[in-house]
Amino acid sequence: MAKAKKKERSGPATRVHPELRQQGLLYRAGYGEIRYLDWDSQGLWVATRSALLLWDVDSGELHQRLWTPIHGVCRDQVGNFYTASLKVDCWDSHLTHQRSFSGHRGRVEDLSVSPDGALMVTLGEDEQLLVCETSGQELRRLNVATGSRRLWVDWSTRKAWTSGENGAEHWDLQSGVRLQQADQAPSQLRWNDWSADADGMLQHLGQPQESLEEPVLAMVADPAGQRLALASERELVVVDASTAELLQEWEEFAEWPLAVTVSPDQRWVVSGGVDGQITVRRLLEGEVKQREPAHGDAVTSLVFAGSGSALLSGSADGTIRSWSWPKFEPLNDLDGHDGPVQQLLVEGQRLFSGGADGQILIWDWQSGLLLGSLTGFEAALEELQLVQRGEVLLALYDDGSWSSWDVSGYGLD
Repeated sequence: MAKAKKKERSGPATRVHPELRQQGLLYRAGYGEIRYLDWDSQGLWVATRSALLLWDVDSGELHQRLWTPIHGVCRDQVGNFYTASLKVDCWDSHLTHQRSFSGHRGRVEDLSVSPDGALMVTLGEDEQLLVCETSGQELRRLNVATGSRRLWVDWSTRKAWTSGENGAEHWDLQSGVRLQQADQAPSQLRWNDWSADADGMLQHLGQPQESLEEPVLAMVADPAGQRLALASERELVVVDASTAELLQEWEEFAEWPLAVTVSPDQRWVVSGGVDGQITVRRLLEGEVKQREPAHGDAVTSLVFAGSGSALLSGSADGTIRSWSWPKFEPLNDLDGHDGPVQQLLVEGQRLFSGGADGQILIWDWQSGLLLGSLTGFEAALEELQLVQRGEVLLALYDDGSWSSWDVSGYGLD
């Protein structure tokens, strides 16, 4: 009997913003914070800090991907997406770039477009609200409160809310009159029996739901109204809209790396994410080999030791851990910092760790023994460097100060 051919899985159709260099984008370990959801006949659209993505919800596969910086994103009802970063970009339904414009000094924080795609409102870090045509032609400009970062527009009434660290403001876009000030804008996170409570946590029929662990950022139903996509900043799930049963979830948004290093044989990239996990990927292809939970908080520093036989990781939870390499089995836990670990530096069997508490601790990483503590500074450590054949340690702090230490008495042969 002839053997059936194995179905080949093709990757997503990937596009890159014309002004971005393509080099390096293939090695992104995660997509970053989720900003926006939309659902149509093509699938579930997800906008993150770094990309616009189209997912097949049934299979969980990614169909389209556009790499572009995103602070705000919106969509009209004629098939166009608009993304905002340093300027506003317009993309068609195939994610092909159409045009760009900028009406702000600095970054565009958020934006909204009318359903017919004719008008747009943009909110900038220059503390201005711009009403314009989608070609960029300015119609009206308003001054908003300092720190305003989010925007919501009711296009049926031409009213808008802006909100940020100093509260919220309600605007009449036609007259330019500020109608109201409030502590916060009214919540728009509601769909049938689903809503968010005062703290932003997900509720169904008025009862707390565990589908998301963090405050809900966006919710959108499929065209049939049977399934609901829910997102926090780093979580994306799909549930049955009636029963709240979890149907699908993705992990690509949790791993937003804060630390990265390459294995001594130059074959593997090791990254640590905000979710406390460590991920190992092939250097050339970017393919994930393994992903392991390592810490209770973000992984902030990674370094190899022992001629590549061990990997050391530091975390915002204040701990340092050592792992065998390449088996990735736990060896020692080093706990001495009062606050996040910022920097790790290895020389031989000595490990120098710098923390947000201003301390520099010196360890024998192999045994886990604490050899010494260098204190006297309250500012957080930013960088450590050894000079003079390992006898002098230089430390840079986040308040702009630096210090030098004689470390020749700690573990040098």
